Amino acid sequence: MIDIDTYWPILNSVGLIAVSSFAAFITARHWVTRTENTLREKRLVELEKQLALVSAAVVPISTAFQAILIKELTHFHTPELDALMRKIGPPSTLTEDEERRMAVLLEAREIDMADEISSSERDAARMLPMVIRRAKAEATSSEETVALVVSIPIASVTAEKT
Repeated sequence: MIDIDTYWPILNSVGLIAVSSFAAFITARHWVTRTENTLREKRLVELEKQLALVSAAVVPISTAFQAILIKELTHFHTPELDALMRKIGPPSTLTEDEERRMAVLLEAREIDMADEISSSERDAARMLPMVIRRAKAEATSSEETVALVVSIPIASVTAEKT
């Protein structure tokens, strides 16, 4: 028969080592998990910020260019054309008939007023109908597509002294 009193100090030490090791493991695991959660929360906050930027109302390039052309073409002496250009938007409230009428007026401005307007304004009169069609196409396609965000890292290059 084994005398338990002989082995009790060893068993006690082994038991204390096991309990202490388990407690140390649980504590370390708690702190690692807490640190991971903090990092995960920071990444989540950063992703939410990026999503907010992507979700923000972004004006497509065609719409912005359209606004520049309209500004170039708006004059006090062409009230009918100015009224039609105000309807372009966004959102566009221009009907098909009004769009055709505007194209006729822009063509007249381009041809009939060639001596009275700058080449920049003549070019704007020629481009506006095409840009309007492009902006409409972008507006309808943006409702159907998902935004794609691309991150491009930029490296800093310094000259090396030799």
